[in-house]
Amino acid sequence: MLSSMRMSILLGCWLWLVAQSAPAQAPRFVMDDDAFLDRIALTAAKLVKQQKLVPLDRLKRQLERSREVTLAPVPLSREKFSPPDLYDRVRESTFAVGPFYRCADCEEWHFTGGTGFAVGEDGVISTCCHILNAEEEEMKDAYLIAVDSTGRVFPVRRVLAADKESDTCFLKIDATGLKPLPFRPGVRTGEPVFCLSHPGGNHFMFAQGMVARVMKNRDTTVDAAGKTNVTRPILYLNITAEYAPGSSGAPVVDESGNVVGQVTSIADAGEPLPEDPSQTAPASPSVPVRFCLAAEEIVRLVKPPSAPAEARKTTLDREAGK
Repeated sequence: MLSSMRMSILLGCWLWLVAQSAPAQAPRFVMDDDAFLDRIALTAAKLVKQQKLVPLDRLKRQLERSREVTLAPVPLSREKFSPPDLYDRVRESTFAVGPFYRCADCEEWHFTGGTGFAVGEDGVISTCCHILNAEEEEMKDAYLIAVDSTGRVFPVRRVLAADKESDTCFLKIDATGLKPLPFRPGVRTGEPVFCLSHPGGNHFMFAQGMVARVMKNRDTTVDAAGKTNVTRPILYLNITAEYAPGSSGAPVVDESGNVVGQVTSIADAGEPLPEDPSQTAPASPSVPVRFCLAAEEIVRLVKPPSAPAEARKTTLDREAGK
């Protein structure tokens, strides 16, 4: 019995030593979608009563703004994070962004979230233009809000800049002290990337993949007058990290948390079904092709920093032939 007691004591001491020597881990983030949505509904409804939210229609009209925005430069991150630490870092800068509206059918308030991420400390976030165009017939009294991973709700005050051709815009929210993610142009095919988004209402889901292709695309649109317009060649990334509707506007980052792209859309590469429903469609392999706007396109909305006085003087002298 004494020997057994000694063994128990020794085992307990060993386990204690192992626990003390193990590296400290950050607290684990656990997502509760129901509680998250409940908190959004409660907080956003109060903001509606306090008249602190901006109508979605007003913000949609501001998408015509094409001006550039001055942002404080964010230095590139050089440290490579482990995936769990990278998730925690990117989550600090990522939001659920979308309409908060009263349903025309049930008269209840709902939130339909896409994704966005901080690009400026003083409340500037990047997302897709089409998130603001999500208003449908069942939406009444629609507003736009942004929500962080803790459930804090921030009113979207205005559209600062937008590029409708590339489907990207900068929004101003009522927030300060954000942790902006740096932009990194020039990502190459084959590099590992990560995406943090809200696919299908599964909030703050992390996915890993690689850049499958860097490509240019021209979108064709038809305006209200029936005129066909073709966009400029826009730089996109095809990536293998998984996402779905609800991920639009999400940051696509490298191993250091630098933004290399922004989720835009997803397409089906399978054969289309026959137009005649009476025909039997043969089995066709299908693969989702995921399109992300390259960082080079997003930074077009950022105003270039002014050159120092000496540099400006040298340029003027050169132009004058001195």
